[in-house]
Amino acid sequence: MPPATRPSIPRRIAGRILVATWLAAAATAGCGREEASRYTSVARPQVVRLTRPESRKIVRVVGQPSFIESYERTSIYPKLTGYIEKWNVDIGDRVKKGDVLATLFVPELVEDFGTKKATVKLDEERVELALKLVQVAEADVQAAEAGLKESEAILGKYQSEVDRWDTEVKRLDREVKRGVVDPQILLESTNQLKSNAAARDAARATIEKSRADVLSRQASLAKAKVDVGVARADLGVAQSEQKRIEAWVGYITLTSPYDGVIVTRNANTGDFVNPSAGDPTALQRSPNLSPNGAAAPIYTVDRTDVVRVFVDVPEQDANFVQVGTKATVLARAFRDRPIPGAVTRTSWALNIKSRTLRAEVDLPNTDSQLLPGMYAYARIIIERPAAMSLPAAALVTSGDSTYCWTYRDGHAVRAEVRTGVNDGDWYEVTNLQASAEPDSKTDEGWKPVDGSEQIILGDLSILADGAAVEVAPEEAKAAPAKVAESPIGEGRR
Repeated sequence: MPPATRPSIPRRIAGRILVATWLAAAATAGCGREEASRYTSVARPQVVRLTRPESRKIVRVVGQPSFIESYERTSIYPKLTGYIEKWNVDIGDRVKKGDVLATLFVPELVEDFGTKKATVKLDEERVELALKLVQVAEADVQAAEAGLKESEAILGKYQSEVDRWDTEVKRLDREVKRGVVDPQILLESTNQLKSNAAARDAARATIEKSRADVLSRQASLAKAKVDVGVARADLGVAQSEQKRIEAWVGYITLTSPYDGVIVTRNANTGDFVNPSAGDPTALQRSPNLSPNGAAAPIYTVDRTDVVRVFVDVPEQDANFVQVGTKATVLARAFRDRPIPGAVTRTSWALNIKSRTLRAEVDLPNTDSQLLPGMYAYARIIIERPAAMSLPAAALVTSGDSTYCWTYRDGHAVRAEVRTGVNDGDWYEVTNLQASAEPDSKTDEGWKPVDGSEQIILGDLSILADGAAVEVAPEEAKAAPAKVAESPIGEGRR
């Protein structure tokens, strides 16, 4: 090779090496800038957004499929064993309270009732006879008392005569001794004294007899009065028996308990019926059979001027459902728009198996368009006006507890919250953890939410309790939260 060409070869190689080195340095410098823009230094605090609890109207809808039920349904069974003598109404007939649906044929009971009525009539006459005997006994007592008084008066008369003749005899005795009066006159006066004395003693005996007669008459009067009491007691027993049999006779007629519609008829002329089975000849596919399928009612009556719809409210919503809570019922077989209503009553206690609260909605049905058994969808609308609320993105759940992240002095602090009703997007918050270990059984360690709390929004999973955070500039200048309303929506069930 010529000498002039030897130095050119190293220069070309060196130039290529220089270019390759420059390109590598440039690529390295570019990659360094890209990494610096993609990753944040670990020494820099997490940037977060803040919000505050807002006063909102939260509407939660609890809906369930249900059925239209009659306000009352009564199955008519016989109280007696007998035969159906006549039936008067059929299915679909409207009846009034007290209308006779059917009559039974029980002749032995009717005869027994006639006997009891005759017994009552006989006992009533016995009472009247006893009262008459009391009147007779009272008259006898009065007569005996009058005889006693007469005897006592006669005794007084003879006693006065005895006293007069005793005085006369004593005077004549003195005169005879003086020889002034004839002894014969004294003898006659003495005889008069003896005669009146004998009459006086007889009057005394008559008085004793009259007194005994009065006592006898009084005893008869007392017995007559006792006889009246006995007769009246017998009458009371007879009347009670008559009423008892009359009550049984009343069961011969099967009547409607209220205004309603006949929805079942198993009555046929001559059917043998009994209390335990109703109408044994009813078909097994007959509606309203007893659970064991062995008893069929003679009639079933529905009260349909008011119908009922049942809603089983989940446990978490039970405290917010009360009498008067708004509700709607959609019965598509009736119309395509919901019927407004309200909760009429609740069971107050939860079903321990399903953990639900039974709520009932009564709907007027004066035009009888809502038929029992119709499929319906019932919704209960729980409204919480002016409820302090947080968006669902600000809350996290762990087990049975709910938490949020609060902003305190530049740090993120995890705090437990108590929640109320929610519509899926917003949750009512009532109390916030104020101490490290709040007591869930009491209010110690909790403070009511008043809207001044600063709550962190964003990716809550990367926050650590007590870690320093930085508020986004636009969030730092944000105005306080305003009162808003949550749109009506159906919450989670």
